[in-house]
Amino acid sequence: MEHLHIDDVKLLAMNAHGNEEARRELFAAALEGEGRMSANALWALTHLPKEDSVYLDQHRRELTMVALSAADVPRRRLALALLERLEWAVDQVDTALLDFCLLHLMDPSEPVGVRALCGKLAYMLCRHYPELLSELRQSLLMLEPSLLKPGFRHTRNKLLSLISNSL
Repeated sequence: MEHLHIDDVKLLAMNAHGNEEARRELFAAALEGEGRMSANALWALTHLPKEDSVYLDQHRRELTMVALSAADVPRRRLALALLERLEWAVDQVDTALLDFCLLHLMDPSEPVGVRALCGKLAYMLCRHYPELLSELRQSLLMLEPSLLKPGFRHTRNKLLSLISNSL
């Protein structure tokens, strides 16, 4: 796969919708490495309809490993976006993912999209545990709003509101 345009990505996703073999091939391409083909496959997976989240949920661990280990920002962001689409029950808290999200949430060198997704995922992982929610709240309060880019500042405020309603 070379550089794809959005229409190509949507076509790949449409072909993979409800087609087990096409989804499997797309997912295999996503896991193959660090190259553009992998990023393109992850991008196509983000365009699968919500009904296909069951398929993504079956590969939660692999997606987590991509997010934790991706050296390039696009793959990390796309893997986090796929994980953010999933439901996180009380028994599905992944401490390695939570630690990663808390670390990258606070890292000013990370792009806004990665930081925002890390914040959202951290909330989803913490929401069943008041003590973890309090820790997340303290981390978010340490971020000076005036120093944040608008997109991340909005996410921070939204997360603080959600946490206040949960505690």
